[in-house]
Amino acid sequence: MIHFKSVKFRLTLWYAFILAVFLSVFAFLMHSELARALYRDMDKNLRLESQNLEEAILRPLGDKLKKLQNETNDLFLQRRPNLISHAIPKLRREIEHWEKTARYLTRSTFMIRIVGLDHEVLISNLKGWQREIIFPDFERDNLFMETGTSFQTIHFHGKPIRLYYRLVMYENRPIFIIQCGNSLQEVKSALQRLSLIILILIPIAVAASCVAGWFLAKRSFRSLDLMIREARQITAAYLKGRLPRTLTGDELDRLAATLNEMMDRLESSTRAVQEFSSDVSHELKTPLAIIRGEIDLALRKTRTPEEFTQTLTVIGEEVNELIRLVDDLMLLVRSDARQLRFEKTKISIAPLVEQVVERFQERASRKKIKLSFTNSKDMWMLGDSVYFKRLFSNLIDNAIKFTPEGGKVDVSVKSAKDQALIEISDTGIGIEPEVQQKVFSRFYRADQARSHEGAGLGLNIAKAICEEHGGTLSIASFPDRGTQVTVLFPLV
Repeated sequence: MIHFKSVKFRLTLWYAFILAVFLSVFAFLMHSELARALYRDMDKNLRLESQNLEEAILRPLGDKLKKLQNETNDLFLQRRPNLISHAIPKLRREIEHWEKTARYLTRSTFMIRIVGLDHEVLISNLKGWQREIIFPDFERDNLFMETGTSFQTIHFHGKPIRLYYRLVMYENRPIFIIQCGNSLQEVKSALQRLSLIILILIPIAVAASCVAGWFLAKRSFRSLDLMIREARQITAAYLKGRLPRTLTGDELDRLAATLNEMMDRLESSTRAVQEFSSDVSHELKTPLAIIRGEIDLALRKTRTPEEFTQTLTVIGEEVNELIRLVDDLMLLVRSDARQLRFEKTKISIAPLVEQVVERFQERASRKKIKLSFTNSKDMWMLGDSVYFKRLFSNLIDNAIKFTPEGGKVDVSVKSAKDQALIEISDTGIGIEPEVQQKVFSRFYRADQARSHEGAGLGLNIAKAICEEHGGTLSIASFPDRGTQVTVLFPLV
């Protein structure tokens, strides 16, 4: 079934339309050029025949015309009729000889008349219906009177006839007029047959091209139809389907490859959203369960004010954990949507890092961890101080969290060419090599980290903040030997 709104149908129509226009223009130009060539050849032949005939006629009159060469114009005009009348039999024989020898094939088509200046027909080969032709008065032809030659086209009983008039001169003295003609009916019939053939063949060619174009378009778009059918089966619940490729490297194959790549990204994004939702649900479930348990325990029996205070303290801590988790999630969502708003100013990086280190000194002391800070050079960079503090807070918090008692954490700020180099080294439990790249994933926690608090978002947030400021974050770690986090930022 033909779908009139389909691309195949529209392409077929456009192909047929363009072909019809092209063939019409080509046929028009061919018909016009052929007509011009035929009429030009007709005029050329008429002129050539009249010239040959003039030479054949003047040959027997040459001796007698030489005798009159020195006569006056009046005497020449008086003797010219007698001269021509005495030469008519000989002239007739010359014309017959000319027809038989020089122009045997065309003698039946050319009409020849030799007319005197007094309109008297001296010699003629007109036969049958040709004798009834009324020739125009040459004295009314201005071009003939000025140049001595003229072309005319007349119609006799609906038949076109091409005429050529030529004034024969001898020593600038007119003798007689040659009227040479030929019928244009054959030329006209040939052009009419050509027009009829064009009118028949162009619609047939266009119709055939429509059929061929439709099948070619249908064959070319077969892979597209397969892609459409396969695409209809792909849903949010089933993202594993892929569009079939032709493997020809054409536009459809590249389109299928591009859409398949897009489906890969969509599947990956959907899987990430599902995992993200599952992880969020899991992280929210634990503090909510604790809050619910504390409330149920408080309502189960009468409790003292001190016990209520303790319960509310636990609930408050869990609520604070929920708030912190929601804030982290909002930051990550804005980062994914490129909607983080930074108030970037010129910042001295060393004092800012030192402030963060001072904030964790008390916590490090409680775990008997030595937290040190070294600064080789004060450097300036462009960034948001609030987010910078959060970045380094997450990194130092992780270092203290995974360093056992008696260990140490070193924070240093250095200069590396046109960049600021911040290193945070610890003597903690380290990270297995196969999971070092996974630690930047959201909610990911290695087996060693599951016993510690946190939702597994710290490093992911740190990396997002770092990348938004044009920096890089990398980790080098060895199990039971510690971890070194390196942050590079461009300097102002």
